[in-house]
Amino acid sequence: MFIDTHAHLEAVDDLDGVLNRAKNIGVGVIVTIGTSLETSKKAVKIAKEFSTDNLKIYAICGIHPKDGKSDIEKFGLYRCIKTLKQIAKSSKKVVGIGEVGLDHYLKQETGNKKQETSSREKKVQKKLFEAQIKLAGELKLPMVIHCRNGWEEIFSLLTTNYRLRTKIRGVFHSWTGDWDAVKAALDLGFYISFSGIVTFKNAFVIQDVARRIPLERVLVETDSPFLSPEPFRGKPNEPKNVKIVGKLIADLRGLPFDKISEVTTRNAQELFGI
Repeated sequence: MFIDTHAHLEAVDDLDGVLNRAKNIGVGVIVTIGTSLETSKKAVKIAKEFSTDNLKIYAICGIHPKDGKSDIEKFGLYRCIKTLKQIAKSSKKVVGIGEVGLDHYLKQETGNKKQETSSREKKVQKKLFEAQIKLAGELKLPMVIHCRNGWEEIFSLLTTNYRLRTKIRGVFHSWTGDWDAVKAALDLGFYISFSGIVTFKNAFVIQDVARRIPLERVLVETDSPFLSPEPFRGKPNEPKNVKIVGKLIADLRGLPFDKISEVTTRNAQELFGI
């Protein structure tokens, strides 16, 4: 069995078909992720209505640093966190807080200084992330963390929330960092999740991490309908493709495919309590 620890089921087409195809190839659990108040509510609804004995679905609720921008502008931070807390406590299907973190676009990525993440936006993202760190600690739920160009600040924010430190745990999803970043994440007790990016032909740094990281800290995901693995790049992704990610990691490490299935499933169960 495989567990897809990160999918956005509210965004996929033909949800029934997607779930059936996942079930038919041995995916036993899918964790569907919210990125705003609205999609967090949808994640809980999908987990309640589409979960079966053969394919269990759980929900993660959170406000993404980019996708949740309109929520913050419309309702304000305090009200957003209050509402998110209500959503997270509304069902036992909710097993974490996420997708949260920092998302900083740089000028060299956009080619346009106007599209670079502004200092003001960075401050808002930081306050939002800090508030959700505290919420995760309060609710004793693991965090699902998104990071673009913010490794040092994320590690600093996690570390300096010392009063909650013993309660903070979670996973860095769709890993794109180097080995030094991995060591910092592992030192904080976090898991590392690999998506279809690890299968890309030029993903040498990420593949090196997947080869060296302790197995007891590895998770697998699809980030469906995004980040389709080779050979399906450019096409909508599906939870069934989590097996492709697992197979690539097995090959990188010279391990049996079943071993990666067993270990990543156990890791996900331990982290999310499922």
